[in-house]
Amino acid sequence: MSSEEPSAAIVTPATNTPPASIPTAVKPAAKQENPLMNLLLNVLIPVVILSNLSKTEGFLALGPKMALVVAMLFPIGYQIYDYQQRRKWNLFSLIGFVSVLLTGGLGLMTMSAVVFAWKEAAVPLILAALIFFSHKTKKPLVKSLLLNPDIMDVPKIEKAIETGNQRAGFERLLWTSTLLLTFSMLLSAVLNYFLAMYFLADKEPGSAAFTAAIGRQTGWGYLIVGVPSLVMMGYALFRLFKGIKTLTGLDSEQIMMPR
Repeated sequence: MSSEEPSAAIVTPATNTPPASIPTAVKPAAKQENPLMNLLLNVLIPVVILSNLSKTEGFLALGPKMALVVAMLFPIGYQIYDYQQRRKWNLFSLIGFVSVLLTGGLGLMTMSAVVFAWKEAAVPLILAALIFFSHKTKKPLVKSLLLNPDIMDVPKIEKAIETGNQRAGFERLLWTSTLLLTFSMLLSAVLNYFLAMYFLADKEPGSAAFTAAIGRQTGWGYLIVGVPSLVMMGYALFRLFKGIKTLTGLDSEQIMMPR
């Protein structure tokens, strides 16, 4: 009696090698805004156009209305480009964008100097109100402006505050920063109003002289209004940073996000 030979089984060798792990995608760092491009497209080029090309006769004379349209295209185009690149609006950028649209719209409608002056004052007044009244909400605006998660390690700061039972001290620190920023915006509103009246009060709305004066007012505004506001915000940020170090015991390297 013949017996069949068993067929050879094909054995796949066992392996203890774990499957290759799939690398976790690293979230790319947010692109930083280019300050030189910001200054060039939001201030310098519009000022040059409004101051020099709003005349009605001569080389590259655009006339007051066309000069205003061309000048406004640069900051509007920059805001759109910057958002496409970074996919991120910040409050100052958004309000600045609206301010540019209002400036262009009021200029084309030949509104008076008083209307322009109130528009210039309204922008920082709105910011002052938002900063002040948001303090008692769940998301105080001062946190968004000063506690930037791209710069500071906010979770580590919050954990250190809770661990050290320093919540009350931290809230007082935020309140002081809120008052400093609110005062900065109120000062900007007053300076903006009087600066606009100084340059525009004796100019006829819609004229080349009025449009050129808008350019000069814009340029001087960044110096007379912008610099004090930046100094005040820098002081508020410095005071907040120093206060966080005192409350949490963290050093500067621990507070800042690693690069």
